[in-house]
Amino acid sequence: MINFQWYSFFELSVEQLYAVLALRSDIFVVEQSCPYRDPDGKDISAIHLLGMAKGSLIAYLRLFPPRNSENYIVFGRVATTKSVRHLGYGKKLMQELLTYSHLHFPDLAIKCSAQVYLKEFYQGFGFKVCSNVYDEDGIPHILMQRS
Repeated sequence: MINFQWYSFFELSVEQLYAVLALRSDIFVVEQSCPYRDPDGKDISAIHLLGMAKGSLIAYLRLFPPRNSENYIVFGRVATTKSVRHLGYGKKLMQELLTYSHLHFPDLAIKCSAQVYLKEFYQGFGFKVCSNVYDEDGIPHILMQRS
């Protein structure tokens, strides 16, 4: 059973932040063989969704509220641990994102920079491709949006 909870950066405990950074590093740096600096200075302005099971972080994403006159929100760093990927927690993570967005940011578009291989996954949640393929840290990405 997975339990989801949203946190501002300053609500995260040291242990939670450490778990987030470790999970993201395990997946985006080690597993995907992509050496890049994950702590990018943006976490402070993000809202963080943590999916916990048996005291361990197993699913995560971050969401950026609109800034100034933006009419959209942005999410990223979507991750589930390798050991639970067959359990559908990625889909549950996305449902939590859509529910939260609808409640707190109604009528705003939702954008993400998606790895190309996940295009169909995001399309299953109503996202549409709105860019050509581009390189981000050596991995093909596309911009996707849900209105």
